[in-house]
Amino acid sequence: MSRSMIFFALGPFGPFAAWWDSMVARIVEIGLGPVTVVSAEAPEELAGHLIRSVTPNLVVVARRPSPELRALMVGSGAPLLVGFGDPREGLFELVVRHGHDLRLATSLLADSFAAAVICAGMPKALVVGADVARRDTPDAFARVAQLCGIAIASRQTGIAVPPGPSIEAKEWWEALGPDERSIAEGAFRAYETWLAGHGFVEITWDRRLFFCAADRERGTDLAINVGEAPSLLVHGPWVSLPPGGWAATVTLAVSREINGARFDIAIHPGPLATGAIICDGRGLGSATLLFTIEPASGHTISVTVASTGSPPGGRLAFGNVVLAPSPGEGSGIPVELSSALSL
Repeated sequence: MSRSMIFFALGPFGPFAAWWDSMVARIVEIGLGPVTVVSAEAPEELAGHLIRSVTPNLVVVARRPSPELRALMVGSGAPLLVGFGDPREGLFELVVRHGHDLRLATSLLADSFAAAVICAGMPKALVVGADVARRDTPDAFARVAQLCGIAIASRQTGIAVPPGPSIEAKEWWEALGPDERSIAEGAFRAYETWLAGHGFVEITWDRRLFFCAADRERGTDLAINVGEAPSLLVHGPWVSLPPGGWAATVTLAVSREINGARFDIAIHPGPLATGAIICDGRGLGSATLLFTIEPASGHTISVTVASTGSPPGGRLAFGNVVLAPSPGEGSGIPVELSSALSL
């Protein structure tokens, strides 16, 4: 059976993304005929849907497309339709609607935003923000249809305007304590500034987004016991970063009895960069690792900390990881994306 077209409906978790998926599917249905909407985050999932689908058109919904699926998108030539909603509404959905704890929800949403930004920079990508779509919904319809090569009048879609800002999500966000909000704010601020047309600023991965290697269920907000034998101590958060140059600053503190011990730091996959920290007489140490993400599809990043052999009984405290775009990487949003978002 020949297939006419595949379309990718992409965007971070949240109520706007659900509306965006429905709108894309409806336009394809009106313009090209029967359509199947499927969810896929990896190439093998997409392949399975292609085999099973009985309609001539496929709309592929992805919230966290893997680097491998993103690479496939680049070479596919298929339209990439990227819709951006409010990260706080996405976080509310993941925590309240889906029952994730705040730490996991933040990691999932940060990865989802990074993946959407990566896809937004690919060929044949259309980028639309929720505020823009609410102000002029017919124009959003028209732009999606144009990229898909479909002649359609907005009144034909039968789809209402996007949902407005959620009062419930706003009240939930404001009820969080400052310490809880800081976990999400550090992870999302760079994407909010990017969407506002001001380029990337620092990303802060709060230490609570990482994991104790000896116990995957335990976070790194508490001190970690350092054994005598060399071992992996910390890893995470497995969140994507867009292509370009980055500087990751890692900070540690250790108890007095292991002052002077060495800890190896690495940025994965690869590793992309390696370094070491030897804490000073105060028990403090830090290292900044420079690395470049070259593929247009980006990478999912993990930071690891490993001991090289220390006296038993010592403890290590892991600090926040700060990621700064290298000079030249923080320039403003490209003209074509700025225009798409009506900035």
